[in-house]
Amino acid sequence: MRRRRHPLGHLTLAVGLIASSVAGAAGDFSAGKDKARQCAVCHGLDGVAKRPDVPNIAGESAMYLTKQLRDFRSGERRHEQMAIIAGALSDDDIADLAAYYASIEFTVRVPGF
Repeated sequence: MRRRRHPLGHLTLAVGLIASSVAGAAGDFSAGKDKARQCAVCHGLDGVAKRPDVPNIAGESAMYLTKQLRDFRSGERRHEQMAIIAGALSDDDIADLAAYYASIEFTVRVPGF
């Protein structure tokens, strides 16, 4: 008897491998909190930006934060200050920071509701 393959099986596997390579290993929340002190000047220790030209990063997904920091580090995404900061980060540093900022609960309230 011949086994049938699921038509999306290879696609599912590929997406899973890509997601795991982007996210990397799960970071350490406590280590990320300590490392976040260097981010606090602009992004705040709570992930809420202190300047209007800086994005809030509280509550963003760890996968998103990891990708952005890796892209700044590699030059894929350009920003003078972030390139310097991310350039000094190891993969573990990035995973730790992503774990910390992703763990912050951030709520938004729409006016009038």
